[in-house]
Amino acid sequence: MKILLVNPSQNAVYGKKVIIPPAYPPLGLLYIAAMIEKGNNVEILDFDTDDLTKEKFISHLNKFNPDLVGLTASTPMIKNALKAAEWVKENRDVPVVLGGIHATIAPEECISNENIDFILKGEAEKTFEEFVKNFSSRKFKGIKGIWYKENGKVIRNPDRELIKNLDELPFPARHLMKHPEKYIPADALRQPVTTIITTRGCPGKCTYCCTKNIFGSYVRFRSIDNVMKEIKECIDGFGIKEFHIMDDCFTISKRLVMDFRDAIKKSGMDINFVFPNGLRADHVDRDVLTALKDLGVISVGYGVESGNQQILDNIKKGITLKQVRDAFKLSKELGFETWGFFMLGLPGENKNTARDTINFAKELDPDFAKFLILKPYPGSEIYEQLEKSDLILDHDYDKYGVYTGAIHKLPDLSQEEISRLQKKAFREFYLRPKKIIQHIKRIRSFTQLKLNAKSAVFILKRMVFN
Repeated sequence: MKILLVNPSQNAVYGKKVIIPPAYPPLGLLYIAAMIEKGNNVEILDFDTDDLTKEKFISHLNKFNPDLVGLTASTPMIKNALKAAEWVKENRDVPVVLGGIHATIAPEECISNENIDFILKGEAEKTFEEFVKNFSSRKFKGIKGIWYKENGKVIRNPDRELIKNLDELPFPARHLMKHPEKYIPADALRQPVTTIITTRGCPGKCTYCCTKNIFGSYVRFRSIDNVMKEIKECIDGFGIKEFHIMDDCFTISKRLVMDFRDAIKKSGMDINFVFPNGLRADHVDRDVLTALKDLGVISVGYGVESGNQQILDNIKKGITLKQVRDAFKLSKELGFETWGFFMLGLPGENKNTARDTINFAKELDPDFAKFLILKPYPGSEIYEQLEKSDLILDHDYDKYGVYTGAIHKLPDLSQEEISRLQKKAFREFYLRPKKIIQHIKRIRSFTQLKLNAKSAVFILKRMVFN
């Protein structure tokens, strides 16, 4: 069976005015491919790294002539995914399957599209494997985790249970990527880079997050031995020098952090580790951060969100301002470069609480601060809260990128005021003489010069554009 897996363009993930090369390979698709590769002819296309236009995509589609096409999409990617599905249907009479976070959080919307035949909800590895095995017989009734159309009617099968033992999963099929060298994270210190996960799930109750919709609320851990085997495969087979760990809560278990540190040290591997999703301030202490230091981790980031405790409580963040202060203080004592991630426009926000956040950012004084505007994604508690109050003003998912302007208002803040507060936050934080001098002094290598230049351009754009 010939199966084409497609990663649509990510040009709206950050915002269409923000030109950022694709940072990471589609890890979900690579896991899917690994599950079904045996006995099937599987190919992966990535619109961005394969430089695909509509014409090039259709040409490749016709040449490969697949029996099945699978697409993945986050919320900002969904319009590109549906456009790709339309191109498939215009040129080949083959079923189209849609998976990923948006299909999981908005299944009714996705299955109603005329070009989508099946959707996969939640963790899709075992679902897709079973689906492919039953594809020729068209016996889909007992397959948990899929919705499909039959004689004009939508069949909604029950959800599939989460995968209990993550060690059962094969390693992602990285060998199917056509241009792995084109995935370059902005903060990468060494190349080639790849992503890896060591856990799935998050016990956090943050109302803006949809992670639990796919990976659940309890954390499942891969064994250290299993993770080490994948790391070795990446080094030996692909020359990987830097791993970006995509876990939502890598440091939730101190014992596993220590065991991982010990395994890496014992192996003698010369590699870097980065945590793009940041760490929780309540999941670190001196022992944990020292272990990360032993791993060669250079920078740590924390999701602070707000400098106002009531706002943090409103979004069920589950941390206190004191815990955040302690985490930054300890991180700096241990010599880490620090990042702070802040969010404006959260429920209950007004000019005073936004001022608290800006002041708190300056008090913490991380090396880098990102001030993001809340994006209320469908499926999140915040989305339901704001939608019920008619506060979401724009449902165009192209505008739900990370660095786009506000698409909602609040009782005490207009849409325009929320966007202006973001610009104000960037200006006040970065245009302090102290911060400018600090960034000049920290440039001790060409790599740091490049990273600083990239950051400076990014920040200047945020001060002017959304």
